[in-house]
Amino acid sequence: MSDLGDYIKNKRVELQLNRVQLAKRADISHTEIHRIENGIRQQPSYQVLCRLADALEVPKEELLNIAGYEINDNASQIEDIYPGLKTEKQKEVANKIMSSLSRNSNLKDDDLDDLYRQVEMFLEYKSKRG
Repeated sequence: MSDLGDYIKNKRVELQLNRVQLAKRADISHTEIHRIENGIRQQPSYQVLCRLADALEVPKEELLNIAGYEINDNASQIEDIYPGLKTEKQKEVANKIMSSLSRNSNLKDDDLDDLYRQVEMFLEYKSKRG
């Protein structure tokens, strides 16, 4: 197990919750909790960790710190990384992309370049259509 996995399992047991109960509280799958607790999921997304922190009744900063995220108390992580995002929908989409990339850390540089090109092509297409 990992430090993060041990921490989550210990907090879950302290609250007398099984994985399914914690999953419902956090609005994530119980298999994801199993993966995290057993160290299979090495880098859970920022969003998943925040949900788990709320469900486990622990400070988000504490759980994110154990997971290796650097915390800035003044703004959310997505706002720190992308301060130009204006709407909640833009922030949500950026967060989903970051979460997907963190779960797929085995992507090759060529795959990431292709993804970037596709996003750029889409944005250019949308700007021309108005």
